[in-house]
Amino acid sequence: MGLIEDMRQALPTLTKTERRAAEAILADPAVVLNGSITKVAELTGTSNSALIRLSQKLGFNGFSEFRFSMNRARIAHEGAEDTSTGSGIEADVVQLASVYMDYIRSIPRYVTDEQVECLAQAIVKAKRLSIWGVNRTAESALQLSHRLTRLGIYNKWTDDAIVMTDDAEILGSGDVCIVLTLSGRGNPGYGALMETMRSRGVDVHLITMNKNLALGEKASSCYYLPWVSHDNSMNFFEDQIVTMMFIELVLLHVSRFLP
Repeated sequence: MGLIEDMRQALPTLTKTERRAAEAILADPAVVLNGSITKVAELTGTSNSALIRLSQKLGFNGFSEFRFSMNRARIAHEGAEDTSTGSGIEADVVQLASVYMDYIRSIPRYVTDEQVECLAQAIVKAKRLSIWGVNRTAESALQLSHRLTRLGIYNKWTDDAIVMTDDAEILGSGDVCIVLTLSGRGNPGYGALMETMRSRGVDVHLITMNKNLALGEKASSCYYLPWVSHDNSMNFFEDQIVTMMFIELVLLHVSRFLP
């Protein structure tokens, strides 16, 4: 459990209150999962601010991210030790499903109902709809495009940087562009293209997993999803599974706005 070891190593650098919180969590990692930050502060005999500072010292933006990663570490640890589900493929399926399902269930902690409805309504009302993705996110962009087409919503998807440049010069007021880039490394030109579209009145929606991504400031709306591969020290898990589920969630809301 890498996160647990990180906490142990960080103990000498913590304040008295932060250390009390860390030691309580080390004694019982499940305490982190007991409700709100206020409840966890009560159970650890500390304060909300102490838990936030502890989370930040461990490299997280806040307590929510810390709690989520702690849950990942706990599941991975229990999955490695628990043989009650069988062995071989059966145990592997149970462990993988547990990890992915927990991330999928966490989507509402990252994206609000209002945000999902905002994206769904933008899709339904768009004069023209363009969907961008590069490398692995191209698969998610294509999936979104195909599923929207099946709902009767005409759109265009692309993973070509030249076509994206053309789109940025063609799209205008009333049009919508959805950009999928989980880490922000897909297309170095995204920032300039998004700025061009915004200046032309295009409604630009960014779907990403990187909360520190500067592109978020260039979008009309930004949707941050749980970053499964980033939370796992081996970078083993596939982010597109979470992205695909978010797409299905958006499509469900889209279908509710259609006549």
